[in-house]
Order: sequence, then structure tokens, then C-alpha cells
Amino acid sequence: MLRAKRDSLGGAASRAIPSLGDVEGRMMILELIALTALTRLIGLHDVGERGDLMKAMRHAIDRKCHDARLCGTDTESAEKYAEGLLACAQEQAIDLEKTRKHAC
Repeated sequence: MLRAKRDSLGGAASRAIPSLGDVEGRMMILELIALTALTRLIGLHDVGERGDLMKAMRHAIDRKCHDARLCGTDTESAEKYAEGLLACAQEQAIDLEKTRKHAC
């Protein structure tokens, strides 16, 4: 909906819909935060607990997609994205653990 006051402001304040670059920037930051947090979380657990943690996260992702009533292709896409993010976090946690062991 157009609003005279907002539309007369000019610049970013006048945009009703964020730009694609704005959305991509926010997604990049959210992904970076998620990856960093997951890496540290996975790194805190021993090898046996990591499997349980990963399984719990995958189950939560499946449940959240189901609860959101995503269509089949959207659910698959979200799950593949999550799998990639989890795999990357796990690799980084393993690399971080190796670095810590070599430093000692």
C-alpha cells in the first residue's frame, strides 16, 4: 500500500519492499551466525554425542517444515540446505578440534 508520507521521504525509507540485495545480505548474515553457532555447539560434544545432536537437529528441521506446511519441493529444498549447513558446521568443528589438539 502506498503512503504519501513514506513515499515522499526518498531513499531506503520510501521502499515498501526490501531490495534483493538487502534480502541476500540478511540471509548471508543469518547463515554466518547459524554456521558459527553450530560449529561451536558441535565442537562442545564428543563424537558419540555429535551423532545424537545431528539427529535431533534433522528431526527438528523435518518437523518445522511439516508444521509450516511446505510443499514437497520446498521441504526437500529446505532439508537439503539444512543438510549442507549441518555438514559444513560439522567439518569446521572437526577441523577446529584438530587445530586445538595440535596446538597443545
